[in-house]
Amino acid sequence: MKGKIGSKGATNTRLSTVAQFAIDHRLASRGAIAHLSVAAAFATRREDKLSVGPSALPVLSLRPALELMPKNENRTMIAGSSISLLHPIKPATKSELSLWRFYGYAVWGACVGALAAGILAYLILNVTRLDLGANLAQDFPVIQSNFSDSAAIKRAEKLFYVFFYLFGAVSAFAAIRLQECFHGRSPVLFYVSALAVVLALETFLQDAFQQQLNVLALVAAACAIFVPFLKHVRTQTSFEGIPELRPITFSEFRRIDAALVVALLALTLPLSVQRLASEASVNPHAVSFLVGPALYQFAHGLVPGRDFLSFYGYGPPYLFGRLLSADTNALYLRYIGFVAATLAIFHLSAYWVLRDFFQSRMLPFFLAAVFLALCQYGDGEAFNGPSALAIRYMFVFIATGILARYLAQPSRWLLVAMSAVCAGSIFWNTETGIYTWAVGCAALSVRLLERRWPWEAAAFTGLSVAILVALLVAAFGSAVLSTDFLHAFLAPIGLHSVSNWVGVPIDWQPGLGTFYQLILPAMAIATAISVGTTWANCRTIERAYLLVLSLVALVFMAKWMNRSLDAVWQQNAFAYLAVCAWWGRSAFRVVLGRTTSRIVPALSLTATAALSVAVLLSAQDRQQKVMIGLRSYLKYPSITSLRLGRGAGHVKVQLDSSDIDLVNKVVARDGRMLLLSDQDWLVLATLGRAPKSYFLPFRDIFSPEHVTRSFAGTNHFILDRGATYEYAWLKEMTEKTLSEDFELTDESTRFVLYRRKS
Repeated sequence: MKGKIGSKGATNTRLSTVAQFAIDHRLASRGAIAHLSVAAAFATRREDKLSVGPSALPVLSLRPALELMPKNENRTMIAGSSISLLHPIKPATKSELSLWRFYGYAVWGACVGALAAGILAYLILNVTRLDLGANLAQDFPVIQSNFSDSAAIKRAEKLFYVFFYLFGAVSAFAAIRLQECFHGRSPVLFYVSALAVVLALETFLQDAFQQQLNVLALVAAACAIFVPFLKHVRTQTSFEGIPELRPITFSEFRRIDAALVVALLALTLPLSVQRLASEASVNPHAVSFLVGPALYQFAHGLVPGRDFLSFYGYGPPYLFGRLLSADTNALYLRYIGFVAATLAIFHLSAYWVLRDFFQSRMLPFFLAAVFLALCQYGDGEAFNGPSALAIRYMFVFIATGILARYLAQPSRWLLVAMSAVCAGSIFWNTETGIYTWAVGCAALSVRLLERRWPWEAAAFTGLSVAILVALLVAAFGSAVLSTDFLHAFLAPIGLHSVSNWVGVPIDWQPGLGTFYQLILPAMAIATAISVGTTWANCRTIERAYLLVLSLVALVFMAKWMNRSLDAVWQQNAFAYLAVCAWWGRSAFRVVLGRTTSRIVPALSLTATAALSVAVLLSAQDRQQKVMIGLRSYLKYPSITSLRLGRGAGHVKVQLDSSDIDLVNKVVARDGRMLLLSDQDWLVLATLGRAPKSYFLPFRDIFSPEHVTRSFAGTNHFILDRGATYEYAWLKEMTEKTLSEDFELTDESTRFVLYRRKS
């Protein structure tokens, strides 16, 4: 025994924290902890570098102490089911402290890159006179705003973020590599400099994207870069981190996990299903996202891209098509259940993966709950507009968990699993699935710093494409192997990226928007570069998660860059919040982790929680008058709300025998029906007919090409009396086609039938 204790190497290998030991063995009281600390000091008395005291207590080894103590005393201490924590905030780990050494330089470098990007975007917009206002979406409508050149300004804003990501990453990398040149400079001044640059840059961009030059703001931003070099400051830091421990295994499941999962499901799942179904049944957004594309499965052999447009993705409509019903009320009850199930998968996977990342349970639970609040809008009406919900990126946390584990411990099975999830994500939602692939390739490129060949990214891409093609062929047949399908498949990326479709210019007014327009992207870039630069020397699962989540935060903001509403940012900000939560917790650990006071950490955490709730409650979209965030979520009839909500009737469609007979005469049971109605999706579902229109709802069709495709090959057109058009051009084009190529031949109580002229 003495030999073991006297061996320095053996003692060091057996060091562990008191908290971990207490969790493992369930110590009963503070007296037991004090007793163990004395024994631990005795066991390590020959180690000159170890000290005994309140600050040293968390890093002492207790197992040698137990070996020295009498067995009866050992047994009396291992009792009870819980332990009172000495400190609510743990000290920072060695890995965290080493990352902080680079992070300040990287943030500063990212902000320098942002300034360069802003200057270049201004020059492109105002000096080069490029035709940035061209309608690259062909006949699709582009943004409309109350000021001229809005399309050109929107495209310049997107170019700014492309340059921001590029220049910011290069500048952050250069700042870390040149850190020896910054020796003796205060790390705090680099953060001050970065903040000053961002604040001045926001003012500069506000005028730059209005085609005006704010020289004062530009000079202020440029001067702020040199703040860290104004004075030579000698800084001495005596922080010493504790070893990194991972007490929670990935597959571990305890009673506390079960309780939190149940609570999360109660927060996620709706109680008033009938109310939500009634509201969603009259909303065209739910139709274009899910119900409409699913109705095409009433006919056989239809292929998206060739026969209809499934604009958001193919997976949800394909699966929901198996749940079709001629009873419209049952159809929309199933719709609510389907969307709720996908949300449960997302939020539970978020909790599980973030639990593995943070090695904590409560923080991931609160983050998953916040994700719920951020996706709501109006009076808890997000089920009416499912593209605002996490159904768009249901698999993103599953992909994050697999990718992070692959980076930390590569294996062929993890690479295959990652490729399968990526392919499933693209099949599920084209836009966010491609974002997932981009994140995977970017994360795998870090492996190049280990001097490895880039075969992993190539293998990941090849496997993803192969699995995706197999999924598409299995779902829709070999007809998907065509250029027409590929064009329609990739259309959402092109429309939302370069073509400004339904784009909204950014509100560059300094204020809260500065955080998510400049500060958070700079933090994410700095995080990715800091982890990537030091990856070869410190390859841990925690850093892998930090890298992947930073990349997810940056890439998934592509939709917001096009449709720059505050609500859209919130709906895609989940990864930003996770990264910020990690840095916030780490800052608390650095500042308060070694304090012996219990009051100061508790007050700090309480103040932070109160501030977070206040921000969530005050969230408001600056460009549209709609309630978002926590106030909106509180209107959502979740199980925890115990509210059934206002009364809602069943979803019904009024059709009499003459209406049904008219349709049966001209449209076969497995045929397609071209119908113009304000609620054509409900009528088609009741009749059990697939739509003939290329896009549903037909009255909301947004392209003349889609109208032409809809009329091509059809001999009948059915008009619902009182039907209206969303666009004047659509009414003109439809009425012109009817007058030239069709003639009125029959009528019923509700419908008017037009046949193609012979």
